Amino acid sequence: MDSESSRVPLRDVSSEAEEAEQPPEPRNRKSIYHGLNHAEHAFRYGRLPRSESSSSWRNRCERLSARLLPKSWARWMLSKVPVVDVFRTYRFRDYVVGDVLAGLSVGLLAVPQSLGYARLAGVPAVLGLYTSVFPVFVYFVFGTSRHLSMGTAALCCLTVAEVVRKYEIDVQRAFPFNRTRPEFNETSADVADETVSGFTVEETRAVAVAASTSFLAGVFLVSMSIARLGFVASYMSEPFVSGCLGANGLRILTHQFGDMLGAANPVRGYYTGPGEYFYGLFATVYYSIPGANWLSVVVSVLSVVTLAVVKTCVNERFARRIKVPIPIDFIVVIIFTTASHFCQFEEKFGVEILKTVPKGIPAVTVPSIGIMSSCVYDAFMLAIVAYTTLGIMAKLLSQRHNYPVDNDQELLANGLSALGGAFFCSIAPSASPPRTLLMESSGGRTQVAYIVSSVVVLLTMVVFAPFFQPLPVCVLCSIIFVACFPLFPHFLVWSQYRKTNLYDLAIYAVSITMNLVFELDTGLLIGMGFSLVLVHIRMQKPDTGRLAVNDGDVIFLDEKHYSKSRSMKNLSIFRFESPLYFATLEVFVEELNKYTVSLSSLKSRMTEVKVQKVPAPIPTEADVSMSSTDDENSFSKPEVDIEKTSVRENEEGNIRNVVCSSHNEHHIKKEEFAVDSRCEERNFKIIVVDCSAISFLDTSGAKTLARLHGEYSQFNIRFLLANCCSGFVDQLKRVDECKNLFAESVYPSIHDIIVLFGN
Repeated sequence: MDSESSRVPLRDVSSEAEEAEQPPEPRNRKSIYHGLNHAEHAFRYGRLPRSESSSSWRNRCERLSARLLPKSWARWMLSKVPVVDVFRTYRFRDYVVGDVLAGLSVGLLAVPQSLGYARLAGVPAVLGLYTSVFPVFVYFVFGTSRHLSMGTAALCCLTVAEVVRKYEIDVQRAFPFNRTRPEFNETSADVADETVSGFTVEETRAVAVAASTSFLAGVFLVSMSIARLGFVASYMSEPFVSGCLGANGLRILTHQFGDMLGAANPVRGYYTGPGEYFYGLFATVYYSIPGANWLSVVVSVLSVVTLAVVKTCVNERFARRIKVPIPIDFIVVIIFTTASHFCQFEEKFGVEILKTVPKGIPAVTVPSIGIMSSCVYDAFMLAIVAYTTLGIMAKLLSQRHNYPVDNDQELLANGLSALGGAFFCSIAPSASPPRTLLMESSGGRTQVAYIVSSVVVLLTMVVFAPFFQPLPVCVLCSIIFVACFPLFPHFLVWSQYRKTNLYDLAIYAVSITMNLVFELDTGLLIGMGFSLVLVHIRMQKPDTGRLAVNDGDVIFLDEKHYSKSRSMKNLSIFRFESPLYFATLEVFVEELNKYTVSLSSLKSRMTEVKVQKVPAPIPTEADVSMSSTDDENSFSKPEVDIEKTSVRENEEGNIRNVVCSSHNEHHIKKEEFAVDSRCEERNFKIIVVDCSAISFLDTSGAKTLARLHGEYSQFNIRFLLANCCSGFVDQLKRVDECKNLFAESVYPSIHDIIVLFGN
């Protein structure tokens, strides 16, 4: 049998349009499966053309017109106000007891924590109560999570403290505070004096800075919600979050030492920059310990021991028996406030107390535009910190209790809470992990518990606020100190990451180090940037390999990991486990040459053969025509038996020399100098790229595949693609250079290639 009879003609699929108009007829597969190419596969299973898919302009216009209907507008408005569904589906008998008990528990805990967190933020303590009331009402209307406890949060207060401290340093260095400055116009200063009467000038300035920064952070959050950027929270990896929480928890702990010892730190806050945390720690040790107040130390020790013992040994140990945890924080505040009032801690022993806690509801104030113009970057980082904390807790609780949470709606709720609270001198709100977990464990079922907790704080603010004036500051610092105990496990996860993944360990180490060395906002940016860069580095170093077949089960396995597999003669299957885009193209080509046939080696050998070829007699015109026809057939038709064909070509000679006259040298074809299989270590005639692990493809990647297809074709090596996803195929269709590649070399599966080419 001659060479032409041992070959089957290649199916001619010229273009995508002709393929859609005249689909090829499938073979008879009732008894034996003969394999399919991509065109036959699309025709057999009815693949929809791109014009009929959901992305067509007609469907888009229909969806847009449907959204403009009054019913659609009403439905959209209701979706933005989730509280309507809460009342509509509220089961009073089943939910009311749990919501009321959870609200009371969280409210009693929120009062002392809010006072302490406000001190952490560098503002008067009463602002913590404001933050636990007004933003909570707004979140109750627009939030979707059922167990979050909105209000003061440690990380947000720490961020606000840095903004206030930086602004105070700039003001003190430049000029003293006065109302003629553009940052504090006459209107805003007058309103501030009316609403927070009794505060000093420095406290009034801190209130204005905190409220203005929080207002601008709310603007950023609402803008992100409109742009549907709720997915940003997904870029916060677990190692990154653990490192940030661990480092900032350590910051909060050490920040309380000076006030717990009862000694003022005169140099705290006068240095900002790299190493600020270590400078503050040194200042605390150097200045606070020698000047400690003995009664403050005793009160702090008693408070910490009492809080830790009751929370650990009673509330956690007997959580199943006690429906409502003991509000030990509120009890400690009541005890030491009463003791400070009757024993006169400040007058007789020099213990620092709160002094000023205004009573009543604050009047509406307008944030200063001048302050916001100088705190844009800080406000943006405050927005990121607030939403990160809220998003993590909302996602965690929604997974535990199996209810949906809309990330974009949470952005909107958090932003509106910050905007509304800023008019009442509130700090930027977020979810507090201790209070959130308390609300969950106390039996809270819906957002109604938010209202109960806010009412408790509101009554305290309106009726009992002056009662907290003699409260020692060291007690509030002890409450915050104990509240940071749950952050300690974040320092132990490094051993887990060391065992599971070294990349995660690197992200964790960089995050915790940068958050300690630099300020909070700079540390967050560096840690997030490093985690994203490391992800791209991992994508540029994907796992690659050559697949082999297992005879028993007829499955394809990686040769590096499985010993019970055999390589297929004349056929190599290359697997690339990464997206194929501009950043991974170089790695893809290098690994392809490594596991299959090196194009550079083929080209160099072709050059050597061209130089060493011996001139042959000038063939006749008929011989040239016959030789050209044979070469074209061998280039365009698949081989049925690759092994026999390879042996026959080896017997005919090492090199096919076609020598034309000097007048026709420019008509010589490149394939006439194809290297024989014996000149290459790997005798592969077919290269298959398994695309099942390639999630997406860009234009540069498509052009690279087309170039490889053309270069391998010059050496009679077929370059085929298998297991391509829909997006991968659509990208190939949109690139003009890939027409031949798509028509000749794209197959639904590796099995189709094996069946068609009979390896």
